[in-house]
Amino acid sequence: MIARLNYRLLPPLNALKGFEAAARLGSFRRAAEELHVTHVAISHQVQQLETDLGCLLFTREGRGVVLTPEGRLFHEYVRQALESLLTGAGILRRSDPKPRCRSETYVTVAIRWLSHRLSRFHAAHPEVNFSLNTRRTEWWFDEANTDVAIMYVDRDVPASLRSRHLFGGTLFPVCSPGLLETLSPVLAPADLLKLPLIEVSSAPNDWRDWFAVAGVDAVPSPRYQKVDTYALALELAINGAGVAMLNGPFADTELRSRQLVLPIDLVAQSRGYWALLYRADRERDPKIKAFANWLLADVEADRTRMDHGPAGNPVQ
Repeated sequence: MIARLNYRLLPPLNALKGFEAAARLGSFRRAAEELHVTHVAISHQVQQLETDLGCLLFTREGRGVVLTPEGRLFHEYVRQALESLLTGAGILRRSDPKPRCRSETYVTVAIRWLSHRLSRFHAAHPEVNFSLNTRRTEWWFDEANTDVAIMYVDRDVPASLRSRHLFGGTLFPVCSPGLLETLSPVLAPADLLKLPLIEVSSAPNDWRDWFAVAGVDAVPSPRYQKVDTYALALELAINGAGVAMLNGPFADTELRSRQLVLPIDLVAQSRGYWALLYRADRERDPKIKAFANWLLADVEADRTRMDHGPAGNPVQ
């Protein structure tokens, strides 16, 4: 016989969503925006829980809030409980019996790097349905709607997330052979300033960082054409419109076929790295584990297959 639950000992259940959101976001205001309620409602829900539990769950720090030791402990249990409810509800709602792995990444990563790999994942794991959403510009991991994300990481990763290194960030310029001929022979990195340079607006430091490593100072900003993705920068470079600065293995095919060339054979380390991210408390989820292990193995296979350098192995 299943034991009876003592419902009188349960905390106010309607307050748990507000507490979880505030704990995760570190802000009552942001929690209210996410849940489409007022800031006062979140504050009242937290006060209800604190009164019921007999302890403080948050302390204020600047404009945000920080969990107390008691709050951190309670948050772990609340996350587990809500996650279990979501999983159970998802099983009942799901019309397809296969588990669905929800992923997000940038447009460039999806089109120029991940898309041609997915057939190998489907062949290795036909039991997993895979959905992919893309973002044009910078975003942070969407814990509510994403299982795994491929992201460029240039900040500290919170303890709630697990980060698996894919490859380092490497900066190197590319252009069409025809454009390079107008400058040939290239003598030094500063000679690139005679050509139109293409800058990705979400990565404004790429060219500056590369020129700094190359020993070129005072780069004039008016020389840049600005676009919003590496994918668009690459298309412009392929068509001879300028020199694009890359951060990652997104032009390997074009470099091998010599649709693109390196005008200067100089690779600089960027400020971050490319990683697969997922929630640490879901590391044992079968679909997340399957995709993470497969992708890391696939990247390692590429690493051993390809020649060194930006056209082969982007990990320096």
